[in-house]
Amino acid sequence: MDTERPPSAPAFGPRGYLPERAAKRARKIVLREQMGSGWPLAALVAAVVVAVAGVWYVVTATSAPGAPFVAVTDLAAIEPGTAATFATGPGQPDALVVRAAGGVQAFVAPEGGEVAFCAESGRLESSEGTVWTPDGRLVGGDGASLAPLSVRVYDGAVYVDPSTAQQPPDPTPRGETPTCR
Repeated sequence: MDTERPPSAPAFGPRGYLPERAAKRARKIVLREQMGSGWPLAALVAAVVVAVAGVWYVVTATSAPGAPFVAVTDLAAIEPGTAATFATGPGQPDALVVRAAGGVQAFVAPEGGEVAFCAESGRLESSEGTVWTPDGRLVGGDGASLAPLSVRVYDGAVYVDPSTAQQPPDPTPRGETPTCR
C-alpha cells in the first residue's frame, strides 16, 4: 500500500479533514492533537470536588441554625397576622417577632408598651401611640425605627440572632395615628 500523498493533496492536515475547497481558504485553522490522560483525570477530580461541596451544602442547609441564633418560640405560637415579643436570653434585647405582611420578621423590641400588628392599617402599633411600617420604619408617634434582627424558621421553630441588630431604616414621621389601638 502506498503511504505517500498524491501530488494534489494539501501539505497540511490529515486527509479528509476538510473539503478541498475549504482547506485552500482556511489558513489559520489550528489542528489539535488528541487530549492526554490528564484531562479525564482532571474532570474526575473536579466532579469529586463539586459532589463533596454539594453534599456539604445539603447537610448544613437542612439543619437548625447554630449559635448565635436562639430558638425563641414555635411558629404556631404566633398567629398569622400578629406580632409578639419574646425574650432571647440574659443580656440580650427582647425580640419582636412579626408574622404578617408576607413572612416572619424580627426586630429589637421597643422599650415600654406592647406592640401589635394592625391588619386594618397594615402597620405595627404600640399601646403608647407609636406607628411603624412592616419593615420597622417609624411613621407616627415618638420613638425610633425598629432595628431588624436576623430570623430563621426551621422545623416549626423561630430562631432569632439577637447579637447582630442591623441598622434601622430612617424614620419618616408622617403623623400616622394608631388605627387598631
